[in-house]
Amino acid sequence: MDLGGKIKEIRKHLGLSQENIAHYCGCGVATISRIERGLSDCDSDMLKAIKRALGIEGAPLFEEESAAFHERFYVWGQLMSDRRLEDAKELNQELSVILKLPFEKSLIMLYRLFSVQFLLTCGEYDAAEEMLDELTNELEDMENEHLYHYYRVRNVLSFRRGDYKSALKFVLKALELKEYNLGSLAGLYYSVAVGYSCLSRPLRAILYLEEARRHHNDDRLSVLSVFIDHVFALNYLRIDELNRAKVLLDKALLKAESIGRKLGRKKYIGMILHLLGYYHQKRNEPEQALRYYNRAYEFFYVSSLDHMENTYRKINCLIELKRQGEAKTLLSQALDEARHNEVFTVVFEALRRTLSLRENGAANYLEEHSLPFLLNRSEFFYALDFCHLLEKNYMKTGNNKKSLEISRKIRLIYEDIFLGE
Repeated sequence: MDLGGKIKEIRKHLGLSQENIAHYCGCGVATISRIERGLSDCDSDMLKAIKRALGIEGAPLFEEESAAFHERFYVWGQLMSDRRLEDAKELNQELSVILKLPFEKSLIMLYRLFSVQFLLTCGEYDAAEEMLDELTNELEDMENEHLYHYYRVRNVLSFRRGDYKSALKFVLKALELKEYNLGSLAGLYYSVAVGYSCLSRPLRAILYLEEARRHHNDDRLSVLSVFIDHVFALNYLRIDELNRAKVLLDKALLKAESIGRKLGRKKYIGMILHLLGYYHQKRNEPEQALRYYNRAYEFFYVSSLDHMENTYRKINCLIELKRQGEAKTLLSQALDEARHNEVFTVVFEALRRTLSLRENGAANYLEEHSLPFLLNRSEFFYALDFCHLLEKNYMKTGNNKKSLEISRKIRLIYEDIFLGE
């Protein structure tokens, strides 16, 4: 489409007449008509006037401008990744002019997809989901570049909603289109690893973390570097590779402290301190573990997932140290904090029942309610914690039949962790 044709289509799309444009530009209607029909050249001054009349000063009307405009979407995406929300909001307003160019269908679709990312960055999940549902009806019209971004934002939304199976499904689809990732592939591989980690698949998580590390240009202030080391360490701890986990955690703590000082992002310090507590707990050193868990609280918001996971581990340490009174008090607080989170509500209620396993119905509750829920949600490591407690209880009370049943369940869970899809 030539320049005149584009001007005409924009004008009609905006519901303006040639008279409106001519009046604003201070020329005759015939001049605008000849420009639109390609019978007259449109010099730079006239083009500026027409663009002002249409309200499209920053819009791309030539091929080279469209290419440059396309690149600005990825600048916008980087601003969002860097949490520079004011700059991202300003660029959003500038890029929204593309909606006035009905012939730029590809760029309009890209704008809509990056708009979903912006909503997700701002925490507006319901609005993002509503926009994504609209886009789902247009999947057949999407180019591969659009599909890549569609799957990525679907992945993020599913993850934020706690639907880890869907999150992994979408990020694996994005991985099939990885050539449309114009930045580093490290973040994409990391997202796949997180999906597998959340679904309790440590070996698969480690495999994709290796890819993330291979594609990542590490530096001391890299947030992604801390995330990669954090998830690596978590999954090494899960498979009892304690020494590997400790090396990673010591390195990650130094990076997290640097980021905390330079960028003000101190949450990452808490994430590493929590895993250092888990490391000592795995080494049967509950006192050392408690010190790290207590330090980690300083960096977490109450009722955040990190805060609740830290509380769960701390309560287990208190139980191991036979400090039942403290454990019960903290558990009561935890149940209140977790009232809006289904998984942790179940986990803390199950933990409450373990404090009184000899009471009638406590063990049955864990077997009939807690374990099926956790296994259905792929929360295999929480399920294992409660299975081991049940097995120990049945052995202690001489109930060999139930002890063997739980042992078989533990074996099946491990098979699912290491051999499942």
